[in-house]
Amino acid sequence: MADIYFDIETKELLDQHAPDQDAAIRALHLSVGVAWCECHGEQIFHSTAPLAEHLLAHDRIIGFRTTHFDNAVIAWSPDRIVRESYDPVTGRHVIQKPLPDAPEDLKRALDLKTFDVSVNLETRLGHKVSLASLAEASLGKAKNATGPQAVVWNRFAATLRDKWSYALMDVNDTEGAQRVNELGRWFQERLEQYCAADVHLLRKVFEYGVTNKRIAYMDFEGERRVVKVQWR
Repeated sequence: MADIYFDIETKELLDQHAPDQDAAIRALHLSVGVAWCECHGEQIFHSTAPLAEHLLAHDRIIGFRTTHFDNAVIAWSPDRIVRESYDPVTGRHVIQKPLPDAPEDLKRALDLKTFDVSVNLETRLGHKVSLASLAEASLGKAKNATGPQAVVWNRFAATLRDKWSYALMDVNDTEGAQRVNELGRWFQERLEQYCAADVHLLRKVFEYGVTNKRIAYMDFEGERRVVKVQWR
């Protein structure tokens, strides 16, 4: 299988003042992940192991700030897939682990297949650029939300679903519990839609760079700049 694009959101914000930023990233937890490829279309994930297995089934993983952030969050999650099957020939139960147990090994496997648009551009320009900057300058499009908003939406969705709906059921307020659940689902859908929108925005930015062999971004002074790229 060919290219796959993906993005994740986390349950917590990264502590920018943490003395060990790598450790702080590894301690984050996935709230939602979205992947898109031509073979499967858009898929939404709520745990890291199925997402990692899906990504590694492709030839190339395309992301934005993926190597340093997304891949680390996925690799250091304790979530792993274990499949057990029965072999009628040997009469034995076979245990299969499609993902490495060691987080360092999973991170390495993901990194080897990853093309990180952010890292590629930082190498060319000598400074970081945001996906919002690329989308605005290259496509005339804007991101529809931010990472901090995604964290808040996840907190609302989880609290409404896991806390307040049960509290209302305990006091026999069935209608209130139903309304709270509906609101929780609305925040969950909003979170998933935002993550998916960023994946499709990344795909369009990447395809623009492939087609035009250059990409535009907004610099620190709000001026549109263009840089040549070779992304295929």
